[in-house]
Amino acid sequence: MMSPRFRSVSPTLVFLFSILLMLWSCGGDEDAKKAAAPEKAPPAVPIRAMAPVSRDVPVFGEFVGRTDAKETVEIRARVEGFLKTRLFEEGSLVKAGDVLFEIESRQYDEAMRRAQADLDRQQALLAKAATDLSRFEALFKQQAISRDEYDTKVTSQKDMAAQADRAKAELETARRDLSYTKVVAPISGRIGKSLVKPGTLVGKGENTLLAEISSTDPIYVDFNISEREYLLLVKDMVEAQKQGKSSGKAELTLILADDSIYPHTGEAEMADRAVDSKTGTLPVRASFPNPDGILKPGQFAKVRALVDTLAGVLCVPRRAVVDVQGVKTLYVVGPDGTVEAKSVTLGPVVEDMVAVLKGLAPTDAVIVDGVQKIRPGIKVAAQSETQAAGQPAAAKPAGN
Repeated sequence: MMSPRFRSVSPTLVFLFSILLMLWSCGGDEDAKKAAAPEKAPPAVPIRAMAPVSRDVPVFGEFVGRTDAKETVEIRARVEGFLKTRLFEEGSLVKAGDVLFEIESRQYDEAMRRAQADLDRQQALLAKAATDLSRFEALFKQQAISRDEYDTKVTSQKDMAAQADRAKAELETARRDLSYTKVVAPISGRIGKSLVKPGTLVGKGENTLLAEISSTDPIYVDFNISEREYLLLVKDMVEAQKQGKSSGKAELTLILADDSIYPHTGEAEMADRAVDSKTGTLPVRASFPNPDGILKPGQFAKVRALVDTLAGVLCVPRRAVVDVQGVKTLYVVGPDGTVEAKSVTLGPVVEDMVAVLKGLAPTDAVIVDGVQKIRPGIKVAAQSETQAAGQPAAAKPAGN
């Protein structure tokens, strides 16, 4: 027989135990339902893809060069004297024939007057000798004088003629020396700074350098091309001649030190006679118009020239390329919508497109938008993107 205390507690314990048992069984059912329910696949990432475009891609080479004037002339003192004045503004443009310097001319004025007086005297003596010879010739024909006397007058007349010629030459020398006291510009161009100040004795023992003038238009750019590039250019010229096409001079583009494009195109002026055996390059000179005087001798610049054309190469938008530690990669959509990564070798850049030389097939669907939010192996929902396949106007060198 149960005690009264046990009979009063048992119903309560039974009730609590029943509640706990019910809660446990409910939790177990929920866990079982969750375990039995299948996992939902993540939604496919929306992207845009396109097939690579096949086109002919021009390959441009860039060559570092230095500008140089077509003509550079040294202005030197050709006679001795004190520099009297400078008649130009340093760094300005001058024209051929402009007077640049004046040298003290007093001694040359005097020398020219003396030479003129000597010439006048010799011409007077020559005139008298000619008159005497004419008279003695008549007397000799009449046999009034001897042969010796006649020959003496002939010799005297020839001597006076020679003296007159000498005096004339000395006058020309004096006149020329006087003209050298005015130093004129032999060519048109830009003159540099004056190397000698007024009051300085110049021309004593040597032709003192006074200044330099460089022509401004056109201007040369000297650069070197590799032997391989030279052979490519020659082959293109030969092929053009075989096809009856003009193989005229190719247009060249000049890129200045601030990476701006010079507004005028140039053309190759000449190539050196031989390839440099030490560097394997061929020196080339190009000529560029310089009507505004922007280019000056001694500037560094890059010459861009068409060296080859890649026929039918595959191209994709530049934004599709992923660069991971120098490795160029393209993401493509597989047949089942899975992203695949392809390592590629890139070529020249053409406007907003880049040529793909290796690693890409014409049938690949290249992801061009959304590359930042995808990774290889995930599923994507691809939308096609049309891309204009027009011929490019220019291409940058490979690797840029």
